[in-house]
Amino acid sequence: MRRRWTIAGRREQLGALDKARLDAASGGQFVLVNGPSGSGRTALLEASASAWRAAGAAVLRVPGPAAGGVVAGFEAVLHVVRDQYERLADPLLSRPLSTIAALCADSGTDLPGRPAMLAEQTSMAFGLIGRRVPAVLLADDLDDAPGLVTALASAVRDQCMVVASARAAGGRLTTLADVVVALPPLAPDAVGQMLVQRYGAPLDEAVLPALTTALGPLAGNPATVAATVDALTDAGRLAVIRGHLCLLDPQIPIVLPPGHRLVAGLHQRGTAAVRIATMAAVTRFGLDDLPLFARATLGRLDSYGRTVDELVTDGVLLADPQGGIRPQSPALAARLIADAGPQAVARLHRAYAAAMFRRAGAAADRSALADHVAFAGPSMPTDRRTAVSLAATAAEVTDREPDRAADWLRAALWHAGGGRAADDILSRLSRLLIRTGQFTRLAEMVRAAPAGRSGDLATAAALASLHTGTRMPEVMARLGPAAEPIFRLVDRWLTGAADGIRPAAGASDFAIVGRALGDGVDPADPATEELLVAGSTGDLVALFGLVLGSQRYGTPADGPLAAYHRLHDCYARGDLSGVVSAAREVELAGAQALVVRRLARLWAAEALAMLGKDDDSRSWMQSVPVEPPYAALRWWAENSPAGEATTAEEAADRLRGARVAYERQRAHGSRIGCEQLLVRAAILAGRFGLSTEAAELATLAGTDQGRWLSTETTLLVRALATGDTADTTSAAGLLRARAHRPALGLAVLALGRMAADPSPWLLDARAVAEEIGSRWLRSAVAATMRDRDVRRPRPRSAQEAFSEVEVQIIDLIRQAYTNRQIAAHIRMSEKTIENYLTRLFVRTGCRSRVELAAVRLTTGVAGSAR
Repeated sequence: MRRRWTIAGRREQLGALDKARLDAASGGQFVLVNGPSGSGRTALLEASASAWRAAGAAVLRVPGPAAGGVVAGFEAVLHVVRDQYERLADPLLSRPLSTIAALCADSGTDLPGRPAMLAEQTSMAFGLIGRRVPAVLLADDLDDAPGLVTALASAVRDQCMVVASARAAGGRLTTLADVVVALPPLAPDAVGQMLVQRYGAPLDEAVLPALTTALGPLAGNPATVAATVDALTDAGRLAVIRGHLCLLDPQIPIVLPPGHRLVAGLHQRGTAAVRIATMAAVTRFGLDDLPLFARATLGRLDSYGRTVDELVTDGVLLADPQGGIRPQSPALAARLIADAGPQAVARLHRAYAAAMFRRAGAAADRSALADHVAFAGPSMPTDRRTAVSLAATAAEVTDREPDRAADWLRAALWHAGGGRAADDILSRLSRLLIRTGQFTRLAEMVRAAPAGRSGDLATAAALASLHTGTRMPEVMARLGPAAEPIFRLVDRWLTGAADGIRPAAGASDFAIVGRALGDGVDPADPATEELLVAGSTGDLVALFGLVLGSQRYGTPADGPLAAYHRLHDCYARGDLSGVVSAAREVELAGAQALVVRRLARLWAAEALAMLGKDDDSRSWMQSVPVEPPYAALRWWAENSPAGEATTAEEAADRLRGARVAYERQRAHGSRIGCEQLLVRAAILAGRFGLSTEAAELATLAGTDQGRWLSTETTLLVRALATGDTADTTSAAGLLRARAHRPALGLAVLALGRMAADPSPWLLDARAVAEEIGSRWLRSAVAATMRDRDVRRPRPRSAQEAFSEVEVQIIDLIRQAYTNRQIAAHIRMSEKTIENYLTRLFVRTGCRSRVELAAVRLTTGVAGSAR
């Protein structure tokens, strides 16, 4: 049994209904609640009714839409009054009720003036009811019960109120209504509130955007959201992971539930309507395609044209100005495809492709034909000429539409049927999928590749395994011993076994990536510094991007490595909540991606510690072993500055642990976490004045400089150990150039604790702490500034503090302008206004628009928006 969804995002409408109830005490109110199907009209009425009952009002609900005209409407009202007669009893009430019953008894007889008499008696009855108790009469879906409207209008009297709902406000309903309460689509934050109330857990950051994208215009419809989320839960795709509600298998489309009103309405339109909507869901389709589609499906063009108009009116399809038609939302398209099934969709494409081949006159649109042939799949008979045509068409659009070209090359591979032509197509397809970051499709292609000669197959298989987190032993066996060095790297990375990331020596791309992760790079390797930095974090996506270049390698959109790469992007920007969200995504992606899952947990633990959530941080870290390849990064996360040592003895003990972890990690052949460990250990040694330990760390950092450690780490460790001014300046410059906010904040805080002039370092640290929202870093910087007697600079004068544009923005915020209204007033884009506000929040330390307006008042900025 479903749990009821709690009202969310309707505070304004609830307040309007309650005000109308209070106003009804001095004069009856007819209130109309209008909104589209699924907008929450019934839920709003039920929530209000519960509050009114608690306040002592009698709430009478007229059940369901009453058919049969005006008399049936009065009969429905009579029935609900009789049900609560005991509570509503008045010595005089029985007379009008008896009269109403008598007038309704013979509905087949055409009595002149009967509606007027029924209205008079109903009004009299509710006048009597109102003398004893405030009453509220509720009715749903008046669009479907026009006969009920007259009866409800007659019930409005002093102390009596009618609340009715309808899909649209118009006609007689609008004339009767004293108050119209409209239900607009829910805002995204209200949808998020619904989900939090439903599951009792905060949302992972990826859930709401995924729902919003999938549902499109339906994303603000409460009933649609509730039904879709319930269906996802039933399918096991929504679950609470580490305290947050997460979407599992995000690469699988989100589909509308089969009983959704749009789906049901579409099926009521008949087979032709379903076929047209399905075609619009699976391919690019427009009004100009209808004649050919009618031929392909043996339908009538005029009938199909009317059907398209009906589906657009129903909201199933959307039409664009260029004549294209498509389902209202991706979730509806996914439902249509799922309902049709892959075989029916393939047959539909085959029929359309055959009609294009048969069409006389003008040449067929080669791109459209290629689409249909590709998606028809094995239902099309194989033909080598088709393979050549598909490959040639793909070559024309590879740069403009690489995804489409990949579809055509995959179909060409099927039609080629093996041989040298198939080998050439396979090589082109694998390179294209790697260049566009489509590694899930690359894995499918590798598994289905025909036996033959392809020098790219081993590389494709290895990259697919790494990015999807899944080994492919059957492919490895087929490729033979020549591919063994590459797959040894894959196996060790996926499992974390000893000597896990030491590849065979050489200048191959995999060898360079392996060195960056393992024994250190060669001076001859390209982008040495960037390789060392990326290798120290285990970010394979960044490494392959550096080694292969953007022309050969594309950042993946899904899979464990994609999520892990996003984790590091978030961390570099200081988006600490985004780090944790990406780590949850890694948890859900790739059953065999053991190493990357454990590494992601350690980064999440660090981000949570920086946010001041120590208990959550420890829970993420506990399941990660202390053995390599996790030893160095585990020590780093376990010794977060948020939980650093409190005495010199404790610090020295922790530094001994750091030395052990570092040596074990290096013996294992893994650089992951070693640079982070050395910097954190140097900060700890400097914090407690442990000069011997600091000197040892400086010695470690100086070993194999330029091959094992990045220049940034070498200089920073040396600066922290010795206080050398040149090293300090150089290290800080490299940190700022890399734009890694947390690393910069922690480093300049440490330098500020030991520098002769701490002011510039600590003021930098304070700015970073405010920017990334780290509770711990803000507190640590404030404490250090007090200890070292560093004062915040006096505010500049008002005219210096804000630019003219900023003054205008702040003044308009004081006048309660929205970002969109500000953008229109100043004649800038809304995005530009958002950027201005972000910078203002960072500079002023404000957390809200209200606080920003207060800063404006306290600084006394002159001038006003013009």
